Amino acid sequence: MKIRVHTEFRFTHDNGESENFTVGVHDVSSAIAQHWFVQAHAETIDAADEPVPADYDAELVALRSVIDDLTNQLTERDKQVAVLTQQLEERDTRIAELMLGDSQSAPNGGKNGGNKK
Repeated sequence: MKIRVHTEFRFTHDNGESENFTVGVHDVSSAIAQHWFVQAHAETIDAADEPVPADYDAELVALRSVIDDLTNQLTERDKQVAVLTQQLEERDTRIAELMLGDSQSAPNGGKNGGNKK
């Protein structure tokens, strides 16, 4: 049987030998795969334990359709972000132009910018 270890552990066999299991897939005997300690750190991945549903193809088609819809939504959002980014850049440019225009047209002189009190 095959198991997929999700948490590294050390297993002690009935004969007293210990075996380290690292994260990943391992081939083990059925007795080891069914042991409670192994099941706490791994999952059985044999095909016999994971039957394919009868409507597998229909489910795949439906999921692919959902993925396509979400991909289209992301594409539209990317376009919206690009438009809004362009608008922000134009606004920032306009603000900079206005600030430059104000500083150039301000009169020079006096503590109060040329205004007399």
